[in-house]
Amino acid sequence: MRKMAYTFAAILLAAVFGLTGCGGDFDAAGYMQAVLDERLQGEFSEAAQIMDTSEFELKQDYESSVDSFVYAYLTAGYEELNDYTLYEYETLVKDIFSVMKYDVKKAEKAGEKEYEVSVEIQPVDLFLNYVKELEQASDEIEKSAKNGGYEGTEEEIREMMQYDYLSRAYSLLQDAYTSMQYGKPETVIVEVAAEDGNSYAVSEEEYQMLLEQFFRMDEIANTN
Repeated sequence: MRKMAYTFAAILLAAVFGLTGCGGDFDAAGYMQAVLDERLQGEFSEAAQIMDTSEFELKQDYESSVDSFVYAYLTAGYEELNDYTLYEYETLVKDIFSVMKYDVKKAEKAGEKEYEVSVEIQPVDLFLNYVKELEQASDEIEKSAKNGGYEGTEEEIREMMQYDYLSRAYSLLQDAYTSMQYGKPETVIVEVAAEDGNSYAVSEEEYQMLLEQFFRMDEIANTN
């Protein structure tokens, strides 16, 4: 159980963008805005035009990224979630993403086919508070198990502990979301570069870095 809490210490919020912008008079700032609106707000209309793809494909990409986030960073180690539990977590993650505050400021050419895009963000303390409470909840569940708080076979006890953990974790995440505080605005530079020919994209590493800044993941790592 404790291992789940510590997944945040080395979190890799990977978001693979197979969706690209075309060359020519490329608007790197507009592209970055579309990427963030699609991935965080679930807005697909503008992104579909800039990325030259369908809104249906973008919606699938959005749903898949939310689902991956839930499995990788909120329910790690629990492969078989029931549909309702998964739906609860996905809905909450969408709510969390949707309130991220960002403002794409400008884009400057940094190379023949590279741009540096300035994005002003307001980091949040949501995961800082969540991880702290999650560690305590995990300890309490493990202590209860050692003291005979669960009865049954080893498999039955494991399932009860899993149920309690996921229930507590969801409630704690919800509490952290409702009490979340925004920090002071800070500027993050995101690179948008051509991958194949004249197609531009935000790399996995660049988007990961931006999300880490949103959620102050470096501070989580330093506290564990």
